[in-house]
Amino acid sequence: MDNMDILDANLGLFLAKMNLIGIRCHLNHNGEEPPEAVDYLCQRLGDVSNTEESGNALIEDSSILGGIPEFMNNPDSSIDMLRVPVCAECANALYDEDWLLFYCLTCDSSQWLLKSKARKLYPKWESIRFLSTCPNCAECPTHK
Repeated sequence: MDNMDILDANLGLFLAKMNLIGIRCHLNHNGEEPPEAVDYLCQRLGDVSNTEESGNALIEDSSILGGIPEFMNNPDSSIDMLRVPVCAECANALYDEDWLLFYCLTCDSSQWLLKSKARKLYPKWESIRFLSTCPNCAECPTHK
């Protein structure tokens, strides 16, 4: 990676962060007004040619190409990109192995689960479970 690539990645990060001004977290905060977003949760959707790079990442994760996940710079690598604004508390919870986020790709609803209270045993490394449909969708006549 040369200096221009690093500069492009840093500029992309800066522009993405600027788009967050005035945007609130889009994840569930139990009826309370969500705080301002500080970052994005990113997930590639669809057929991806390189499965080693699949998964979720926060833009700020500096372990991936100097801060910008490669799939954000290469729109041809997936069918679509999910970008969800998240607050600092939610971003930290995604790295906490005690919490699991369920996120519905159909209606964009989310629900946090404390793994120690769950009936099912979830792996410690799992922080997000993407759902194609959820109980909210099942009850909504437009999503049936």
